[in-house]
Amino acid sequence: MRRPVSCLIKPKQRAHFPLLAAGSFNGEYPHMRALRILTFFAVFIPIFLCGENRACATVIKIALVTPEGSTWTKTLHKMTDEVRARTNGEVEFKIYAGGISGDELDIIRKMQAGRIHAAGFSGVGLGVLLPEIRILEAPLLFKEYGEIDHVKEKLFSEFAGGFARKNYILLGFVEAGFVYFFSSSEISKQDALKSMKMWVWKGDTVAQTFLSTFGIKTYPLHLSDVNTGLETGMIDSFYSPILASVAFQWHTKIKYMLDYPMVNSTGGLLMDRKIFDRLSPKNQEILKDAARKYCAELVRLTRRDNDEARMVLKESGIKFIPPLKQEINSFQDSALKTYEKNIPDIYSRDLFNRVQEILKEYRETRKASR
Repeated sequence: MRRPVSCLIKPKQRAHFPLLAAGSFNGEYPHMRALRILTFFAVFIPIFLCGENRACATVIKIALVTPEGSTWTKTLHKMTDEVRARTNGEVEFKIYAGGISGDELDIIRKMQAGRIHAAGFSGVGLGVLLPEIRILEAPLLFKEYGEIDHVKEKLFSEFAGGFARKNYILLGFVEAGFVYFFSSSEISKQDALKSMKMWVWKGDTVAQTFLSTFGIKTYPLHLSDVNTGLETGMIDSFYSPILASVAFQWHTKIKYMLDYPMVNSTGGLLMDRKIFDRLSPKNQEILKDAARKYCAELVRLTRRDNDEARMVLKESGIKFIPPLKQEINSFQDSALKTYEKNIPDIYSRDLFNRVQEILKEYRETRKASR
């Protein structure tokens, strides 16, 4: 004789299942029996799957273009481990590193489709969603790390609000470091930049404007195609933080680096607001607190790794070429022209002026304290 479904529940558990406590399904009409079965599976099976004393975990899918084993992914794993522990497993993570979710533009499309919930972005990805944040990558705007940190701290709430209006949560700022020009061709001569075949990230109109204003010919490629472009001669130059040139192995295909920082490559950790809102208020605060902590740690480690990567380049025989004085003057003139071209399409004149005022105040305070 077939045992009724109610017999699957132990006697001590009957109190938790009032639909079954009265007895078996025997003798009921078929449609009533079906209704009880459906109700049982819809309401009570989640208790077996998730446990009686806690809700099912929210799984956050995070994408990165940086490879597994890199500083970025190692730090992210530490952050997710801490959040998992502090939320008692109510928040879980699945990390897709190494670009397996595609380029940053691909990741944005997957976030909009709900297939990815959070991601670490460079300024390129951040700027697709909030163009004005590219003020942080204006050429020759920052002279040192302290200036970058100060401006980001002052403007964090403003940028976070901008992302929130686009239904994203800015969990924290990170960075890739100062950007330099690399080339397989000699770059010590005046006007050498004009003969370069420079890679530009496909879809990055801000970098396109910056490089073209500096008189450099650009060739758009996806990030994953840069190595192939260097191997085939499609491009012979690229712009990059020192650490990224080593991490992506681009440095093995060039001979020279112009030893003059052009841009600070910013970045950030973004999350889909819809997924964030599914978390309890307590778990939201835990996530935000951990993200701030590990984003700050990642900035520290990235700056350290950039210094170490500089030594890797030297040991690889890459020549560091200081710019000529007239080149520096030309770069500064080109930077001013770049600012004007980006106003107001990328960032407003008001925002640009406020950043200049923040920097002026910071520099004066630093000067007075010395």
